[in-house]
Amino acid sequence: MGGGMGHVGETVRDWLALPSTIVAIVLLVVGLIVVGMESQTQNWVYYTGDRVTGTVEGGIVYYTVAGQQYTQDDPAPVQPRNGTKISVYYHHGDPSDALLEHPVRTVELWGMLSWFVAAGLLVVAAALRRAWFARRRSSQAPADPRWWPTGESR
Repeated sequence: MGGGMGHVGETVRDWLALPSTIVAIVLLVVGLIVVGMESQTQNWVYYTGDRVTGTVEGGIVYYTVAGQQYTQDDPAPVQPRNGTKISVYYHHGDPSDALLEHPVRTVELWGMLSWFVAAGLLVVAAALRRAWFARRRSSQAPADPRWWPTGESR
């Protein structure tokens, strides 16, 4: 039995050597670093915590977890009207440690996801481009393998 990966191994090695694949890998690594950095911030509770609905009263948000009421100051520059409902995200083990829904959350989420989306789009675009070029090459007439066509003299 022969060793090595054969044709598949060569194909994977060739694919990994392409500039588009290298750039996609770099984008994935940067995306993982961004997610890792974000996981160290307090904002990670938006993605890993539990969500309840709170009510704004006089700039303070009141919310209830397991029958116990908690409060959180609403730091919004423009205070919503009293009685406004707002999402509150809290840590599983400590419901008093919470964050209020904020538009920046969506920006942060897209900032993290954009690296992975860009890498995926790059891989798909490169694969489509390679397939298009392969189809184009196969549709062209094969070249004459002889150095000099027969019947002609020099």
